[in-house]
Amino acid sequence: MNQFKSLTIISKKDSLTDSDLDISVQLLKKLERDRCSDYIGKKHGNEYVISGRTYLFGQICLRRNNYNAVNEYINYMKRNSGSAEEQISVSFEQIFAKRPKDVLSIIGSDKKMLNDIVWGFVNNESALTNKNYRKRFYQAIPQAKDIYSTHKKQLDYLLAEIYSELKSRTAQE
Repeated sequence: MNQFKSLTIISKKDSLTDSDLDISVQLLKKLERDRCSDYIGKKHGNEYVISGRTYLFGQICLRRNNYNAVNEYINYMKRNSGSAEEQISVSFEQIFAKRPKDVLSIIGSDKKMLNDIVWGFVNNESALTNKNYRKRFYQAIPQAKDIYSTHKKQLDYLLAEIYSELKSRTAQE
C-alpha cells in the first residue's frame, strides 16, 4: 500500500491515536524524501490530483487535536520552509484556531510562523474587512480571549498584521 493511500485511510478514521500520528509522520517523511507532494490518480488515461501531502497531514493533525499533533505540524512546516504551497498556511491557521495556546507556546515570536497564521486567517475567512476583523478573529478563535494575558504580544501582532493585510488588499482594489 502506498504512503498516500495509508495517509488517506488514517485521515478518515473516526478517532486517531498518538500511534496513528507517529505512523503518519513516518509516512510523511518518506514522501518528503521522495519529493512526492501530490497523490496522483488516473482515470480514462488522464492524471489528476486526488489529494496533497500537506492537506492530508493537516487533516490528521486536526483530527488528533493534541499538543503532539500541533508540534508535528509545526515541525513539518519547518522542514518545508520556503515552500510556495498555500495549503501549509491554510492548515496551520485551522490548527491554530483549534489549539491557539499550543501553537503560540511552540512558535514563540517566530514572525514567519505568525505571518503564516495571518495569511491563513485572511484567506480562510470570508467577508472579512478591516472593520470586522477583530470580532471575526475572536469568533473564529474564542480561546484567544482566554489566553490573551499570557500571549498578548503574539495576539496583538496577529491582529495588527491581519488589519494591515486587509488594508493593503482594500487599497489594491
